[in-house]
Amino acid sequence: MTAAILLDNPKYPRNVGAAVRTCAAYGVRDLLYTGERMGETLTELTRLPREERMRGYQSVRWRRSTRPFAELPTLAPVAVEVRPGSEMLPEFEHPENALYVFGPEDGSINGALLHHCHRFVAIPTRHCLNLAMAVATVLYDRQAKLEPSRRMDMAATEGRGPDRDRP
Repeated sequence: MTAAILLDNPKYPRNVGAAVRTCAAYGVRDLLYTGERMGETLTELTRLPREERMRGYQSVRWRRSTRPFAELPTLAPVAVEVRPGSEMLPEFEHPENALYVFGPEDGSINGALLHHCHRFVAIPTRHCLNLAMAVATVLYDRQAKLEPSRRMDMAATEGRGPDRDRP
């Protein structure tokens, strides 16, 4: 099973950084983004956001892409967006190999990307979520449904928790 994330022209580096962190936590290897806004913002930074510097996050290959569907041709594109005909996340059956496409913080997924998506899923909330929170919600739901017995042992991988001092 493989999953990847595509962010359409994200606006804020903190959201991309939090999405990278979420991908690392759930074992997602690829995070792609489109558009120019992140490139402009990253060139202005004198230091990478904390998420990109943390141990373990090197497992996520994050990069700008002008042809994301060509880069990941074996994954089924799923648009995460509120629109007529969207399936609600609690009833959604995740494809084993999925590319989850998220729109920007200040808009919707552009038409050229939507054209590639044949499935649409919406997160039922009272109002829209932050981009990073939407990514985390979808990846949690995916894991809960496809790998319900997967053990998440952060103490063993990050040296945290009550067992950190035990031999």
